[in-house]
Amino acid sequence: NPPYIMEKEKRSMRSNVLEREPPLALFVPDDDPLMFYRAIAGWSADLLSPEGVGMTEINELLGPETAEVFSLSGFGNVSVVKDFSGKNRFVHYRK
Repeated sequence: NPPYIMEKEKRSMRSNVLEREPPLALFVPDDDPLMFYRAIAGWSADLLSPEGVGMTEINELLGPETAEVFSLSGFGNVSVVKDFSGKNRFVHYRK
């Protein structure tokens, strides 16, 4: 999973996460929170075989927006997948 937590979400996070994880592994700028997903979509377009499938972990607050990145990159059957708690957790896509 790429970094996907917006800087503005930092103040609501548990201290144990903030103390143990490097910020570079967690946070993205508030003004461009989907930056890594555009890169993943580009790499997936180049590297997936025909009929290839991908899935990536996402920020639960940005499910539809993240799915749109993959749809606009030419992937089909793009969907947001919920976790066991009912939160948007992954985007699944097919080449």
